[in-house]
Amino acid sequence: MRLVLWLVAAVAVLWTGYWFVASRSVEQGIGTWVAGQAETGLEVGYQGLSVGGFPGRFDVALTKPHMADPAAGTGWAAPDLLVTALAYDPWHLIAIFPQTQTVTLPDQAVTLTAGKLLGSVVFAPGTSLSLQRTRLSGNDLALGSTAGWQAGAGQLNFATAVLEDAQSHEIGLEMLQVVPDPVLSAAVPDLPAKIDRLHLDATVTFSGPVDRTAAASPLKITAVEVKDLSGTWGDAALSGSGRMTADALGRAEGQIDLRLDHWRKLMPLLVATGTVTPEVAPTWEKMLDFLARDGGGDPDVLKLPLTYRDGRASLGPLPLGPAPQLN
Repeated sequence: MRLVLWLVAAVAVLWTGYWFVASRSVEQGIGTWVAGQAETGLEVGYQGLSVGGFPGRFDVALTKPHMADPAAGTGWAAPDLLVTALAYDPWHLIAIFPQTQTVTLPDQAVTLTAGKLLGSVVFAPGTSLSLQRTRLSGNDLALGSTAGWQAGAGQLNFATAVLEDAQSHEIGLEMLQVVPDPVLSAAVPDLPAKIDRLHLDATVTFSGPVDRTAAASPLKITAVEVKDLSGTWGDAALSGSGRMTADALGRAEGQIDLRLDHWRKLMPLLVATGTVTPEVAPTWEKMLDFLARDGGGDPDVLKLPLTYRDGRASLGPLPLGPAPQLN
């Protein structure tokens, strides 16, 4: 019995030593990483840092953390941030975000508030820090921009997982009870105030594995496979699938086949979002009506390909403008 007690005591002493040494290494590592970001042109900092959670966790609490890329005009700031990991599984990080945080974009600042917002990141054990999977979930989300728009969602679920080739990641996104900007809601009075559901199931392939080397050699998106793009807003519904690759200039090249049910109720959004002018909108509606009826199809169902080719985007025969940049 005495031997067992001595063994327990020895293990406790060793574990305590491990925890305090590791917690000190975590604190120093964060400080070193933050200081090193200046060489990359980023501005990263915090007002306070503490490591707790003994004996079973490492709880890193940051006060007033902030990140900024002055060259790009982007940034992020929050009053606090808690990142925690089990002491025996430091490769699995869990982030507890504050109720309010601010994202800075080149032309505006967006404030995000949430009833709850949690994230997690899992890396493969080892020094390469190869990304395995991520998760982000939250509820009662609200966005407010200095540009004047606002939006929200009752529930957000986002997840990624690496595939066997180590360069492709499955991506899943679901948003429930989405609240569009009041300007958009006012444009479609025949639809409910909230979008019931938005969903995306896709696979994104990068030019290399997402690991610690990506900081020195920025990754590029080489392909996107959309397995399911769907949304339900009252009796209006969207569904689509397809594949895009990046051309030599990094522009999207490919096609996504779309289906719109009760598409006429969504037509005013083209004007509200500035996609078409009010003068051109009736012409567009006549053309889309012709395409919906072509071949004796259901006039309330519109099936069109969203095509990206030679740097241009088009919806069926209708030009939309430049194709988006994938990288």
